Parts: sequence; structure tokens; C-alpha cells
Amino acid sequence: MIHEKLQELCPVYAAGALDGEELRELEKHLKSGCPICQQQIRECSELMAVIAQTLPSLEPSAGLKSRVMAQIEKDSPGSSLVEFKTTTQISGRKRPSKALTWLPWACALAAGAALGVSLWNLSNLKRELAGAQSQLNQQQDQIQQIQNQLEKEKGVTAFLISPEVRVTMLAGTPKSPRAAGKILWNPRERKALFYASNLPSPPSGKTYQLWVIAQNKPFDAGTFSVDASGNGFLEIDSLSEADKAQKFAVTLEPAGGVPQPTGEMHLLGSL
Repeated sequence: MIHEKLQELCPVYAAGALDGEELRELEKHLKSGCPICQQQIRECSELMAVIAQTLPSLEPSAGLKSRVMAQIEKDSPGSSLVEFKTTTQISGRKRPSKALTWLPWACALAAGAALGVSLWNLSNLKRELAGAQSQLNQQQDQIQQIQNQLEKEKGVTAFLISPEVRVTMLAGTPKSPRAAGKILWNPRERKALFYASNLPSPPSGKTYQLWVIAQNKPFDAGTFSVDASGNGFLEIDSLSEADKAQKFAVTLEPAGGVPQPTGEMHLLGSL
């Protein structure tokens, strides 16, 4: 029997209404130590106990009393009948007749079984819905990232194919002889893309800063970091003095950058 079918039988088992082959199958399954089914049976049993405690004691009606007595007399014609009373005086207290004490329990067990199945199905549905929503959110995030990347690549492509774009190469200084750099820039739009390679990893609290040198004065173009291989990238939306640029340089500066260069120069390139 598949596990889903066995789970459906758990509330009925908790209600004591399971028998035959289904009872044997479920008990065999429970002996295997299935934590899911054992937990469901415990929850259903607790729920049924709560429901049963909330039900009032029922007194049989006069008509039902007569029918029950008639059936007893019919089934046992030779036996002597004892007067049927709905309540018996015991130690000054009255207690309900035992004739129908099974009725509230039967109702409670039936209601509990139905409610247990419904709660179990609802719990499964909520878990499935939460999982589907999580997957949907992840897919939406991935789609958004792809769209953003495509938009960025389209912008870079449009920038690179412009006939106004210029390219300037930067070489490493004695401080970084293996380093190299390249800047692609558009003097009219004042946009630029800068690439660096083989730069040393900066010390803690330091960063690399790119400068535009125009009319023999340095102008800040932005700061950038490098990866473990010494590669760095900087996208510039507004390049200072782009139409008057004479040189480009990279220096090592305090984190966050400075208004004027103060550190050692690592890259330099002239137009």
C-alpha cells in the first residue's frame, strides 16, 4: 500500500474504526517507525480527545428508551427485565445512563477523523503552495537578473560601436611593471569603460583611483577594486574634462578616494 493511502487511514485508526487488511497494513507500517504517520495519529488522537471533552452528556429520549427496551425484550424473551431509568441516585449525585454513552464518543470520533483528514490535507496544501511560491520568487529574481544583465550588455555594445569612442592604453609603472590598463571613452557623451589587469592587491584601507589629466591637472574619475588576479573594472557615466583629456593615470589612495592624488602611481597612459 502506498504511503499516501496509509496516511489517509491514520485518522480512522486514531478513531478506532479501522479493521481488516487495512488495519494490519497500517500497524505493520507503524512498526517500521514512520515518523510522519506516528505524528499524524498522535495529533488526531489529541484532537479527538479535545472534541470529546467539549461534548455534553446526552440523555436518551422517551421514544428511544422504549425502542431499546423493546429490542432487549425481543432478543432475550426469557430474561427478567429490570426497570430502565435514565439516571441512578448514587451518593446523592446523578450520573447519565450507560445505555447511550457510546453516542457522543462515536460522534466525536467521526468528527475528529473527518477534521483530522481535512487538517492534514490543508497542511500539505500549504506546504506545497509555500514551496511553489518560493520557486516562483527565485525564478522571478533570476529573470530580473538576466534582464538587467541584457540591458547592461546592450548599453555596452551600443557604446563600443559608436565611431566617437576612443581607446587609450595604460602601462604599468615601476611600482607595478606587469600591470596594464585600457580605457574606452567618448569625449562627447563623457562616458567611459576602464579595464585593469595584474595590479597588486591593495593593502587594507586602500583602493585604486583613476584620474583624468587635462591641462596638466588631475581630475577624479572614480575608484575601483581588483579581484584575486589583480583585474579591475570601472564604468564611468560622467568623465570629467573628457574633451580635454591628455593622460590617464591610476594611483593607490585611501579607501573612498581623495580629491587630489596623494599615493603612488601604478598605471599611466597618454593620448
